[in-house]
Amino acid sequence: MDAARVKSIALTRGASAAGIVAAGDLQEFERFAAAVASVPAGEAYLNRDIQRRKNVKNWDANAQAVLVCAFRYWEPGQDYDAAMARAGNLKEFLRATGRKVKQSPLLEAPGAKISRYALCRDYHLTVKERLAEILADIQKEFPSAEGRTFCDTSAVMEKELARLAGLGFRGKNTLLLSPELGSYFFIGGIALNFDLQADAPAEGSCGSCEACIKACPVGALKDGALDANRCLAYWTTQSKEPIPADLAAKASYAYGCDICQEACPYNKKTGSIAPGFETIK
Repeated sequence: MDAARVKSIALTRGASAAGIVAAGDLQEFERFAAAVASVPAGEAYLNRDIQRRKNVKNWDANAQAVLVCAFRYWEPGQDYDAAMARAGNLKEFLRATGRKVKQSPLLEAPGAKISRYALCRDYHLTVKERLAEILADIQKEFPSAEGRTFCDTSAVMEKELARLAGLGFRGKNTLLLSPELGSYFFIGGIALNFDLQADAPAEGSCGSCEACIKACPVGALKDGALDANRCLAYWTTQSKEPIPADLAAKASYAYGCDICQEACPYNKKTGSIAPGFETIK
């Protein structure tokens, strides 16, 4: 089976970028396991059956290779204020786009903002639909192909697989950074039951830049690691507990947080949004 053709199918179906990585043990797993040992209660799921994340074969025994896709959802030239104005009532908007919304005084505060990723339909739904279409197209050309899709909620190390597939490097804000796409993109993939030629891992680094670290108002970033116990995005989307008062006082976003991404030089580049991930109007 031709790896180039498989990636071409993904791009035809709307992926902004696509790469291949062979299924196998991930060296990054040890660092990940150490990091998630101290996550807050709302992310305790990361420690469940954690060994499954070490190798995608532990999640899908048939996996031989993984197709990893990026779907860009925000283009820096867009007018964020105009998008927010169209959203209207934020609680109603978030629910209408398929998201669960907890009670939060931040959402009702004047001038409340939501993260750019939340201005389109819930990506869990859209990415999985795109991946299902990609897999169906692969199976049309290669009838013996079998695959299993993942996006965010599965026990796989998505960002590391994406790095190994050449889609970007890990930035100091812990996000995957692509020289072409920045970091405003969703990651999804398909574990496939056949060998494919793997892409080279992405090379790159933030160098001496610490714009994201300096921009974070609560000091959640340090040495390339994220302290989820302080991260505003965690407290406004995942935590079932109220946000601590000292953090709430520094929160400019009521749902999610884009501050570290706004500061990143890689997010200054313009580029097209993946079809189906446009801001809802």
